Amino acid sequence: MSALTLMSVMLASSASAKEKQPILTGTRSALTQSNSLFGPTGLMTVPTAYTADPGQVAFGASFGDGVRIPSINYGAMRYVEVGGGFVDRDNGRNRFIANAKVTIIPQNFGSFEVGIGVIDAMDAINQTAYFVGSVDLTPPNWDPTGRVGSPIALKAHGGVGTGFFQERIFGGAELLFPNQFSLLGEYDSENFNFGVRYVHDDRFRAQLGVQNKSIFFNTTSIIQF
Repeated sequence: MSALTLMSVMLASSASAKEKQPILTGTRSALTQSNSLFGPTGLMTVPTAYTADPGQVAFGASFGDGVRIPSINYGAMRYVEVGGGFVDRDNGRNRFIANAKVTIIPQNFGSFEVGIGVIDAMDAINQTAYFVGSVDLTPPNWDPTGRVGSPIALKAHGGVGTGFFQERIFGGAELLFPNQFSLLGEYDSENFNFGVRYVHDDRFRAQLGVQNKSIFFNTTSIIQF
């Protein structure tokens, strides 16, 4: 699928998405809102169906296996994010990449969202179109403070993509604990990666883990306009 075709589908989908009401519980807690390695909202290296909130600017800095990427995401409207990053590689020329994603919430499925997106839309390195679903398995009585209710919650993600994902499946999960911590595990279509995420507040979060047997570190700082 070409980037132009994908963007046309995304823009058409966004018109429908704009009419839906926002999800008020569970699916969009702070623990889901971090820039992934190449920029899109996601886990460590793989995107999820979630997008930056409207008017939100997320600045990311990722240090992975042979690569360093500062990135930015902007919530252009409800369920639509656009952004990009600068890919600094050990074994390749450095390049700017452009990204975009649209979230679709199927009717009557409040805990399930679908994302359609593109990484490196201009094909500076490896144009990647992807389709991903995210499901929120958070118990109704989960309390992020840990004072009452269920002590843990779970979000699961799975999709398929071209380019960086080699026309294979990818996926992952977030195990949420009280007091702003979560455990992450993912399969990026080639390697299994895992890490820990800490959310300090609505404006800052950090991740530390292992990507393809190398140390992975990521921070995301958020400004809301």
